[in-house]
Amino acid sequence: MHVVVLLALALSPSAQAGAVVSAFRPENREGANTYNAQAAIDGKLDTVWQVPGESKNIGEYIIIDVPKTTLDKLGMVIGWQASEKKFFDYARVKSVKIEASEYNESMELQPAGTATATFEDKMGWQVVDVPDIVIGQDLFGGKVKITITEVYPGKDYPNVAVAEVLLHMAEFDAAPKLVSVSSEDENHLGLDLMDDDDRTYWLGDSDGASITFDAAGFSLSRLGLKSLSNDYDRPKKVRITANRRTTEVDLPDSLDEQWIEIPAIVGFTGSAWGEIKLEILDVYPGTKHPGKIGLRGLDAKATAFEG
Repeated sequence: MHVVVLLALALSPSAQAGAVVSAFRPENREGANTYNAQAAIDGKLDTVWQVPGESKNIGEYIIIDVPKTTLDKLGMVIGWQASEKKFFDYARVKSVKIEASEYNESMELQPAGTATATFEDKMGWQVVDVPDIVIGQDLFGGKVKITITEVYPGKDYPNVAVAEVLLHMAEFDAAPKLVSVSSEDENHLGLDLMDDDDRTYWLGDSDGASITFDAAGFSLSRLGLKSLSNDYDRPKKVRITANRRTTEVDLPDSLDEQWIEIPAIVGFTGSAWGEIKLEILDVYPGTKHPGKIGLRGLDAKATAFEG
């Protein structure tokens, strides 16, 4: 019984989910955990992990649970993104120390590697390359601790407020499982999206076009779309929904494969699991078959495999 439960926890990215911080500012009106760790991994740029006003900022940290994987980059929105005024009113992260640890067979944490990262004093996402750190042994993952080592001072408030932290994990090719398509031509089925053959393709009605697929044991991070030809409609704006988190992306008009980020759920790329839905909200019209959309394939990248 204990072995089965332990194995399930090791394999499920949802079981690995979570983050804790060294300290956060208490808040009574909006909720006690308004400025806690979750605000830094919720995908919302107007929420923040905020340390208490009396904190010196240096030495404050966030720890994110991860599955067996390889840390490749660190992404951060270093300040409060709700407005330019809020961004510069509060202190922002300038540099951090990254410490990764991993569980051994006895479920004890041991060091896996360290790195540092430095950010510019500007709004928006910044993604910094770090030396690859392999995290995890056999089936078990570990934790990544990010400690603030230097800050940009705030104009009005001394304490740091961090909008988002996202661990970018090394990727590999994945093979999701098709669940359904909104419509399909009898000779060009939804299953043709998944056969790794550019000579076959899916045709469907552009109006309300959608594809639903299952992660099939992978922790998915990105989707790759290949439009058929200029004769048919091509995706212009798409929406991806994963684990009740949604993102919308505008795409250029191209027949080259286009990669789209899947919303991260718990602080690291590839944390999407279960069923994922791709909706095509707008299209570039085809020259010969407007109203019909054609895709040669749907590829995927993942950062971990559950089995």
